[in-house]
This record gives sequence, structure tokens and C-alpha cells, in this order.
Amino acid sequence: MANVRINNEPEVERPHQGEITRREAIAGGAALIAAASVGTQVMAATGARTPLAQAAQEIAARARNKPGYGPLVTKSAGMKLPEGFHAVKFGAAGERMSDGLKTPKNPDGTGVFRVGNGRVRLLINRENAGIGKSLAGKNSYDPTAKGGVTSTIFDTRSGKVVESGLVLNGTDNNCNGGATPWGSWLSCEESTVGKRKGFKRDHGYVFEVPAKANGPIDPVPIKEMGRFCHEACAIDPRSGIVYMTEDNGEPGDGFYRYLPNDTRRLHKGGRLQMLAVEGRSKYNTAKGQKVGKKLKCEWVDIYNPDPDDAEHHAEAVYLQGRALGAARFKGLEGCHFGRGSVYLVASEAGDAYRGQIWRYTPKKNIDHGVLELLFESNDRKVLDQPDHLVVSPRGGVVVCEDGDGEELNNGTNMIRCLNPDGKLITFARNATPLDLHHYEGEDKGTFGRSEYTGASYSPDGKWLFVHIQIPGQSFAITGPWQKGWM
Repeated sequence: MANVRINNEPEVERPHQGEITRREAIAGGAALIAAASVGTQVMAATGARTPLAQAAQEIAARARNKPGYGPLVTKSAGMKLPEGFHAVKFGAAGERMSDGLKTPKNPDGTGVFRVGNGRVRLLINRENAGIGKSLAGKNSYDPTAKGGVTSTIFDTRSGKVVESGLVLNGTDNNCNGGATPWGSWLSCEESTVGKRKGFKRDHGYVFEVPAKANGPIDPVPIKEMGRFCHEACAIDPRSGIVYMTEDNGEPGDGFYRYLPNDTRRLHKGGRLQMLAVEGRSKYNTAKGQKVGKKLKCEWVDIYNPDPDDAEHHAEAVYLQGRALGAARFKGLEGCHFGRGSVYLVASEAGDAYRGQIWRYTPKKNIDHGVLELLFESNDRKVLDQPDHLVVSPRGGVVVCEDGDGEELNNGTNMIRCLNPDGKLITFARNATPLDLHHYEGEDKGTFGRSEYTGASYSPDGKWLFVHIQIPGQSFAITGPWQKGWM
């Protein structure tokens, strides 16, 4: 396929530039080690004198110099953390925000933006679904939809909230999204409900919220980015390409990309495509995969990104790609761009259905790239249905679990981290029991510990923001990050 012209934009300045460049230089070795199963060493297989082996040895040496975080011994703000870490709780559902509205329930995907003077702004998705009443009367995309996005300004010096309010109103099931390099948040709807089901507007789109929004914006869906069960976005700052995940369930999910006609102006149109494995039409990534195997990939065009039958057939976009040979994933959730690649999770995939962590690396010719399985869980005690994902400033791949599992009272939802040395470590546990019968849609009379959502770092890497979705609570975590890869 011919390359799509992307406007030339200046490369975004990144902090700790020297360290990041060094990581990129050894990315091949790091990825190979990270692709190994927990506890597996692969350096011997690479050959002692090859550049890849040298890179692997350097990663291993750096890992030995990091003592790690140790066991979860500290109870802080309703979670268990390693020694030396501290969590600040804020933004509980139902609390009044600065604009007078109540903080909505179900916090999910989150973008963090620098404000200045030690302050950061969090744009937080609210994954509220079903027909009801929008969160406010102003600038509602759909007065019958209960989802949206809130803004919270957090002072990292005092550990307190300075200001909060609603910035996107009247959307449905805002699950995840992605922060853009030009200072905005892409909020994604994880449903395709619409007028036929009683809503005033059709849903299943991506909405862009400026990071500086101080009230509900005029919401305009970017229909060219597709109408499907959107999950997360990851933007390549070099090309402006937006990568997107889908969580539709059956018959499967696609991994997409949007090539905008005008970088930074996504509403001006573009091309939607779905990933395919070269020479392997309709490849199924969900079963029978081998960790570390590299798959050469290409992209197929989606000719109708906004199909008329999407409300009754949420898989309508996906099936277009499959008809052209695109690959099948299972339960795609979070994705994040880091170190030149897109990292993504397939929460329900793998031979044990416990989840996979993938990495897609585009080539210089953007029509091609390499897909690699970095990790697959074979036991819920190791990793239980990963959901949100973020690449740490220190090189680890951080995932939030959403593993309700067979016994909700086990309370096993964790924050895990896949280190570049190939080890999967546990960083936090949700330690607050929850009586789920108080919440609609859950099994009456059961108990559990809700999923973690929205993990994201402050620009200086000193704070990790995360939510516990039910009953709806946000946290800011800080501590001796330098001891490990988080």
C-alpha cells in the first residue's frame, strides 16, 4: 500500500532525553528479555559476541543493580504497597467538585498533563453506561447518556486537589483513551448504542478534549476514527498516527490505526485501517502463540468506518477488516506508546484465557511493522486478565488487573509490572473488601475487590495516578521508584 502523507510536525520534547535515547538503542535486547516467561533467561541463546547479547547483558546488569520494591507490607489508603510508598486518596464518587457537580462514578482511563508550579491536570474518563440523564445540562452531546470526562488539578507538592469539574458531557461508556502529544485527551466510547435503543444520539466514537478545558466542551465525535467498541488510543509522536484497541467480545477484536489527513487536527479526516499478519490471512492471535515470536504485519483499509448497522452489530467494522484478512485479538484493552513501540494487552486471550501483553513496532515504511508477544499468563496467580496498560518512565510495562475470576472474595486484583529483565512483579493490591450487591449490574450478595483502572504517570515520573473503579476512588502514589522499573 502507498504511504499516507502525514504533515511534518516538530518532534515532541521528552524529559531525560539522554536516558530515553539509550533505552531506544538497546530496545531489541530489552524486548527479547521481556518476552521471556517469568524467571526464564535467554541471554545464552543469543550468542556471547552479538550486539543483541551485549544489550541483553547490559539490561541484566542494570537489573542486578536494582534491589526491587519487595513485599507488600504497607497499607495505605485502602491498598497494600511496598515499604516506602505512600498513597493519597482523592476524588471519591459523589463528592462535590469545584463546579458544584457531584464527582461521577466509575473512573477509568486517564491522561495527565503538566500545568506548572508542581501542578498536573488529570482528565478522567467516567465509564457510565445506559440510558439516563447526562451529568450536566450544558453542552451535552446526548442528554440521555451518563458518561463523560472530568478534570482534576492535583498539586504534587502538597498532595491535594486544587480544582475539579466536568469537561465532556453526554457520552456513553467512556472506558479508556489516550493523551496526545499536542495536549489533548482522546476519550473513547466502549459501546455502539444509539437511537434505536432509546438514546438521542448514536454512540461508539472518539471525542477529543483539550487539556486546558475549564468546563464542558462542545462535543464533536470523530466519526472517521470508527464506530465500534473503542478501548484505548496510543499516538506515535513522530508520525501522528493514532493506534486504537477494540473490546467487542465475540467474534473478536481488531487492532486499528488512524492516519489523519492533518496531524493535530483529527476532525479533518483520515484513513482507518486494521492490522493483518503478512501471509497469514485472518490470523488468530488469541490461541497457540509463542512468546518471543515475531510476526511481520501490514494494514488493510476499512472502507466504511461508520456503518449504519453498528448499533445492532457492534462488530460491523471488525468484520470489514476480517473479510480482507485482518488479525483477530481477544479482549483488547489498554495500549500505550513508549520507546518507539505500541504496547497493548489482550485481557481474555491466551491458552489459559488469563491475558497477553503484546508489542507492535512500526518500521520506517509505516505500512509495515512487527508484532511480538511479550508475555502470556498461564495462571491467574501470575497475571489475571490485565486491563489498563502504561509504559513506565523507568522502562517497565505496568498493567492493572480486572480479574473477577471464579471467586470474587479472593480479592486478587493487583497492579503488576513486566520488567525489562523478564520478571513480572506485583506492586499493589486492592485491599478494600466491597459488598457488590449495592451496585447495579453486579451479582447480588457477593463480595470482592474492584479492578484498578487508569494508571498514568506525572510528567516528572514521581507520581503514579490510578483508580479503583467501584465504589469510585482516585489515588496518587509516590515513593522510591528508583529501586525498580515501575
